[in-house]
Amino acid sequence: MTDKPPTTTYRCAVIGNPIAHSRSPDIHAAFAQARGINLQYDRILAEAENFAAIVAQFFADGGRGLNITLPYKETAYRLCEQTSADARLAEAVNTLWQENGKLCGDNTDGRGLRHALEHEHAYPLAGKHILILGAGGAARGVIAPLCAARPASLHIANRTAAKAAAIIAAQQPHTTVPLTAGSLEDLAAAPAYDLIINATSTGLTDQPLALPANLAHCNSRAYDMQYGKSTPFLAWAAAQQITAHDGYSMLVAQARLSFQQWFPL
Repeated sequence: MTDKPPTTTYRCAVIGNPIAHSRSPDIHAAFAQARGINLQYDRILAEAENFAAIVAQFFADGGRGLNITLPYKETAYRLCEQTSADARLAEAVNTLWQENGKLCGDNTDGRGLRHALEHEHAYPLAGKHILILGAGGAARGVIAPLCAARPASLHIANRTAAKAAAIIAAQQPHTTVPLTAGSLEDLAAAPAYDLIINATSTGLTDQPLALPANLAHCNSRAYDMQYGKSTPFLAWAAAQQITAHDGYSMLVAQARLSFQQWFPL
């Protein structure tokens, strides 16, 4: 009689700041259980000054994969030696792994958001006028996949308009969808949008997010990339009496894509 070989335990984690709220461990545990994979998935709190060292040590210790969340997606991109097309367009990554000793990165946020909207919420994006609030790594990561769904237009509004304009300048050559940018203050004179996406961090910090009522019409849809709590953006959407979703559906969809990268079928 031979002994049963020991089961390999794979280690993955999500790294960010703050991180205690993350539901990624539960989501990946469910994926692993369905596949019969023995997975340890942790939350890692990092400061800006030690982020790169933590990533390097994680993989040196045999880690399988890392998810990156706020505020380190752009920092993680700069650490990568190989990146996917989505990551290069976004200049931000949310998924890290190693191949042949090289750090590789992908950005599954946009594909995850598109899947959540079109399949989980039955909201087709083709022909829609889209507004994205914020111009950080979260916003950068979703523009190209959203544009692939052929909306009518996409506008980015940010506190610093120049940052939004820089993103548009980098992204416009890669799509035929008209892209525009401006400040949050400019929205007071903006038309109504079909889909309004909050990619700011106001939901984590509970900072005020003053938005004018003219952004929404009766059939507008609101989507907050934050999840698991009431946010100023969701409160604004409720006041406009429009359908709104938090980011949990996107979280699950982008996590599935990350898991498939680490554990291909």
